[in-house]
Amino acid sequence: MGVPVTQWSASLLAEHLPTVGVPVSESSVRRILRGARLQPHRQKMWLHSQDEEFRDKRDEILRLYYDSPPDEHIICLDEKPGMQALERRYADVPMTPGCPVKREFEYIRHGTVALMGAFDARAGKAFGFLADRTGGGPFVELLDLVATCYPTGKGHFVCDNQSSHDTDDVLDWLEAHPRWTLHFTPKHGSWLNQIEQFFSILQRRVIARGSFVSKQDLADKITRYIIWHNQHGKPFRWSYRPSSWDTNPAELRAA
Repeated sequence: MGVPVTQWSASLLAEHLPTVGVPVSESSVRRILRGARLQPHRQKMWLHSQDEEFRDKRDEILRLYYDSPPDEHIICLDEKPGMQALERRYADVPMTPGCPVKREFEYIRHGTVALMGAFDARAGKAFGFLADRTGGGPFVELLDLVATCYPTGKGHFVCDNQSSHDTDDVLDWLEAHPRWTLHFTPKHGSWLNQIEQFFSILQRRVIARGSFVSKQDLADKITRYIIWHNQHGKPFRWSYRPSSWDTNPAELRAA
């Protein structure tokens, strides 16, 4: 019977191997693992997409980023729902030399807000509006906002395949606004949408360590950050190219 574990360590391997006729010290196990560049104590998560059209959809998005005419708008859209207005019961203890900030675990919940967000991939600017809910209705409102901000010129929307992005109301809106084209990221490929990078930065810089006395306080601080970001931010230096393009550079511009 083997050892009933799912994660091995060097010390556990050194303890087990002699029982199967391989006497070896822990230091030797560590040296062997290091020499073989094996790390049984670690793992990396990955997500497999079952979208049969993954490459076609991926390439469509990348062609937008790399090859679309410079006078065409590229606006990345998505919702950031469930942002919690959490107030810490006790103030943080400031950091001191050699000691990070200390945060009390307990908090008070004041509800959640959602950000209906848009990100101009060319300008690196974010905008949108805060709402109590997401869904098809608020998404159409977001489309209206973008169209108002960009009254002329051809444009492209990048968004994931969430059901609220493909409703009859959305399709009607696109029919009424033919200068805009909607492009969906593949399933489990929302990382191709540049607004996800902006949401990640917003989460780290504002929400994760914040203490908010109300939903309005959270909304105000998110708004202030977006204004500050647009004054200081720059477009993301998007450089992802699939390895397949290394052997076929013309694929990027293929029809």
